[in-house]
Amino acid sequence: MRTPEQAPLSTPDYRPAEQFSDTTRGLCSAAYVDIDYANAVIGEVVESERKAVPPSFGFDLDPVVRHCLRARRLLILRCALVTVVLMAGFVLSGALTLAWLGLCVVVEMLRAPSGSRLRVLWIGALTVVILGFVTLVMALTALFVISRLTPDWLTARLADVASASSTSALSDLLAGGLLGAALLTTLLPPAAMVAAVFLSRWHVYKVIFGELAPGARARAEPLNNGRVERRLATVARMQRGNIAVHDSDPYAGSGGAIEHSWSFAVTLKPRVAEQNGHRIALDPHELNQRVNAAVLALRDTTLRAGERIPNVYTVPYVAADGTRRGDDPLIDPETGTPYTQASAETIAAIEACPQGGLRHYLRVVVPANGKEIRTVDGRPILPAQDSGVSVTAFVHLAVEGGLLYTEFVALVQPPLRAEYRIADVLRADRVTSLAWGDTFRQFIGDNLYGPWRLVRVGWDAMRLSSRMTRSAAAAQELRYYDYGARFSVRDRASRETRKFMQKLDGTKYIKLLDKTVTEAVIGYLREQGVDTSEFEANVTNQTFGDLIFNGGVQNLGGRNLILQTNIAAKSGA
Repeated sequence: MRTPEQAPLSTPDYRPAEQFSDTTRGLCSAAYVDIDYANAVIGEVVESERKAVPPSFGFDLDPVVRHCLRARRLLILRCALVTVVLMAGFVLSGALTLAWLGLCVVVEMLRAPSGSRLRVLWIGALTVVILGFVTLVMALTALFVISRLTPDWLTARLADVASASSTSALSDLLAGGLLGAALLTTLLPPAAMVAAVFLSRWHVYKVIFGELAPGARARAEPLNNGRVERRLATVARMQRGNIAVHDSDPYAGSGGAIEHSWSFAVTLKPRVAEQNGHRIALDPHELNQRVNAAVLALRDTTLRAGERIPNVYTVPYVAADGTRRGDDPLIDPETGTPYTQASAETIAAIEACPQGGLRHYLRVVVPANGKEIRTVDGRPILPAQDSGVSVTAFVHLAVEGGLLYTEFVALVQPPLRAEYRIADVLRADRVTSLAWGDTFRQFIGDNLYGPWRLVRVGWDAMRLSSRMTRSAAAAQELRYYDYGARFSVRDRASRETRKFMQKLDGTKYIKLLDKTVTEAVIGYLREQGVDTSEFEANVTNQTFGDLIFNGGVQNLGGRNLILQTNIAAKSGA
């Protein structure tokens, strides 16, 4: 009997890390900084209960989703407190609260771009109307309930007190009490609003600079929803596989746009002239192993420490089309989600029998972490530095119809957005001052948009279970369902780098991997007696095809343009 590890298709086990990686911490922090990001992650990973997730490299998706759910709960709590304080302000001092919201609308309209000012005005008017209506209904309901529950003797007693209030002493006492009450009702709502907003932001910063601080011990935020907990357990296992079940992007999680790619199809004809007309048979698995060994040789210990690329690694990668029947062999009948782990035997079979919906790649990754600088005698000069970008290359080798098809696709994963790396950038000992600063900077926006956010984000939270049910029902009712992941949470948190050195690093490692792969393929073909002239010609055309000289514009290496202007010499010079 086969163990799960030996099964052709399975879902790997999950073991949480004792410490979060820098990328994991950044993605977790992003949930508290950007609620739209948190909502998008929840919608893709949790609400789409039957969908797969892309393989996670360099981060753990489970704590990211948990912090997204937690960040949404904390935002709902803050918006609920703001809404309650505004409603209390309408009851205690309606005119002042109305004037304050009007001032908030004016300030936000001045801050907003010209195209968004009408939206700010509309939100402000809607906030005033809804809060005023809800407050009026609640006040009338409270008065009605009090009048029905007040006993007759208490009503008579209050009437006697009111009739006796004509005396000057009692009138003065009541006047003083009313003055104090008016002062209290004027100051209480603003003070309560400041306290609510500050404490909520302070708590968020304590989470970011405490649980998500560098070196902090990894901690899984528990959930109260058993169905969501089961979904996250499945997601945590799926992310560790080597099968990427995708919707439209087979390279999700490797970066946004493709930076460099080429593909060749060459005839496997022999070098010896007497054997012309015959095709040489190749073992695709052996060819993949040859390319894999060549890439790993870049980190060979026989090279000098400074010459090695110590962090390069390779993994088998299967890109699978997500649109499948519910009884497809790729779908786990127990969980209703795709398998994400292919055994070595299955990988070899896919290499030998390529098909459109299931494509094998050799995935080559050069992570962002660099290497330290040492002198010739081994003395350290500078520690390893994170370059901020990682390079991923996908190599597809297929033998079909007596031809060899070679495909090379390279992507660069940009760094996380700067605002998401808050735990690494800001000082942890300034949590209180940061919370106060954000409280006052965003105080007007919190007041104006608080009720609106409560409705919008709260509605998403309330619909979580029903959306999961609807997603699962669609997978069961439809003959074909798209189980593929629509996007990667890592890609969504990235922003294309503006640093030229990072772009150069990406270009450098792409060219190194490109050269290594092509030389490994050519070397293997020569060993098998294949005529490599056609392949070498394609490589040459692809290399020089990247260098375009056209008039005064020179294109060197794809995206980098050099503009050259030729000015004729003046006559008589």
